[in-house]
Amino acid sequence: MLKVLDDESAIKRYGRQFIKCFKPFIDEKIPVNLGHPGATVKAKVLWSERLGIWMVHEKMSGSRYGHAFGAEKPTGSSHIPITCEINFPAKGIDRRIGGALAEDRNGRIFVVHRGRIGGGKALFDDHYRGVWAIMEDGSAETMVALIGVLNSPRFVRQVSQFVRKVDRMKNIFSSRSPQLEMSFDELRFREEIIGASYKGPLTDPASMCDHGLIVKDLYDILSRLGFKAGNDPERDLLIANARQEIRAVFEVTTDASIPSIRSAAARLLLANTELPKQPRLILAVPEAIDEALNRKLKKLGVDVLAYNWKHDQAVFPSLQSLISPNQ
Repeated sequence: MLKVLDDESAIKRYGRQFIKCFKPFIDEKIPVNLGHPGATVKAKVLWSERLGIWMVHEKMSGSRYGHAFGAEKPTGSSHIPITCEINFPAKGIDRRIGGALAEDRNGRIFVVHRGRIGGGKALFDDHYRGVWAIMEDGSAETMVALIGVLNSPRFVRQVSQFVRKVDRMKNIFSSRSPQLEMSFDELRFREEIIGASYKGPLTDPASMCDHGLIVKDLYDILSRLGFKAGNDPERDLLIANARQEIRAVFEVTTDASIPSIRSAAARLLLANTELPKQPRLILAVPEAIDEALNRKLKKLGVDVLAYNWKHDQAVFPSLQSLISPNQ
């Protein structure tokens, strides 16, 4: 179980590290009016072209470290709303603040969120899909969303994906307009539905923080290869032909243990048994698996696709030999 950090010196140290992680990605400072009508402040936001987000860092009233984020590039001196804030108390535990730092038994530091965003905690709890875990929160236990692992080389990508998910979720569900209801009739990629809507136990929460990044990287590669790719609430990724028939379905697991691979293979099989034409089933795993297990999966109609990391990007060396647009 994760345990919230409440030591002032530790929060200060990791808070500095949090800010430092983003510095190599900053392209420009843009002056804006930040907030909402009637309660705006002048600020200079830091924009990252690669991450596709802006951010502002400051210590607020000595009681908390404030980190505001947005998902669209602002124009100079424009009025912009905040998509979400990932704030930490300066010391101790403050459950009124959405963000927190937490440590697991292996000493890894996680940035987590209790779900207090604009639009209310109920909006987040009901609709956010991602990685969830129970955190020892002082005298209480709190279910939190895991944003990322602070020491991970992919931490800034984990944060930016969280910001984009919250932005999309708020746009869809905070309005009563029927035009914003989620529809799955058209195949397309929806980053905001990657991950779990339930709060189940995790074997390795640190690796699970990479799940959404792997799915996004695989989608980008499939798109560049000319596939019509997308996802839905049951499938990490799928590709379809011109007749909208599903040709292949991908399931991504971040853990190469046998129980995790069995569980992921079961999800693949169960989610696709009732399709009119059985698609190719592909299980993406973080390393080559045992040949005996590979043969068993093959008998079930499941192909294995190994991936690894190049800097902070997931790569799939055997993807094109496994499936191509002309097949």
